[in-house]
Amino acid sequence: MANVNTGELLDFQDYSPEHNNRSARIDVEAVHTNQYNNTMSNPNYSFDEPKTIEEPEAVPQTNHNFWTIEYYQKYFDVHTNEVVERIISSVLPQKVSRNYFDERIKGKPDLYGPIWISVTLIFTIAVSGNIASYLHNANKKGFVWRYDFHLVSIAATAITCYVWIVPLALWAALKWTTTTDGHDEIENQDAKSPTMMSLFCLYGYSLSIYIPVAVLWTIQVFWLQWLFVLMAAFVSGAVLIFWLMPALRKSRYFLILIGSILAFHFLLAAGFMLYFFHQPNTGDDTIVTTVKP
Repeated sequence: MANVNTGELLDFQDYSPEHNNRSARIDVEAVHTNQYNNTMSNPNYSFDEPKTIEEPEAVPQTNHNFWTIEYYQKYFDVHTNEVVERIISSVLPQKVSRNYFDERIKGKPDLYGPIWISVTLIFTIAVSGNIASYLHNANKKGFVWRYDFHLVSIAATAITCYVWIVPLALWAALKWTTTTDGHDEIENQDAKSPTMMSLFCLYGYSLSIYIPVAVLWTIQVFWLQWLFVLMAAFVSGAVLIFWLMPALRKSRYFLILIGSILAFHFLLAAGFMLYFFHQPNTGDDTIVTTVKP
């Protein structure tokens, strides 16, 4: 190996302009031409034209008639976990967010849960009412007990009328008594009155507290039955006021609407207890009492 003078390597070297141009010149045109010629001469080369991306066609939304079955299909499109969540929120509203009604129920009301709760409550009251009648008269001499099937129809009429008529009246009251505060359109849109279907949904779920209370009403203790009446009416009414408070505040009759909600729930609970579960003592245990179907 030849000896190399490291000193010469470390020194700066001067080069002529010809040498610099000749060593640093890059023939750009030749490189571009060679690449083009190699590409076109390749037999496996194929030119792919740019493809146009086809956008999916929007599905036209059809508005079904109010009297058709298709109109109500969207109100039964609900999952089981959503129904369970709404039942829990109707008894314990602190388990969900404060804007739960505006975020979940107001935008997507359902009728599956309210109908299921109403039917369950009808049969629970009818069966529990007959059990309460039997427990009240079981110790009487010569008593022959028979199941009263009329309690089913009476309970169905009372619950159906309450679930549909009372929310309809509240919707009309909120619609015609709500005052605008002059804010911009976005705020008024967010704070508008709840829809009719959302009130039907909310009132249907508010009756879930009466299902376990109907079983407890079979206990033949008068003061305890009234305690359950007050508890059920307060819980169900307070939940309704809690969810509807933003809409109720914009009504001119704010206090009247709150008092009406609580009063109707109290009358419903008191009517259930007094008609189906409470039987006053006649003082004569020897009278034969029969309940005909």
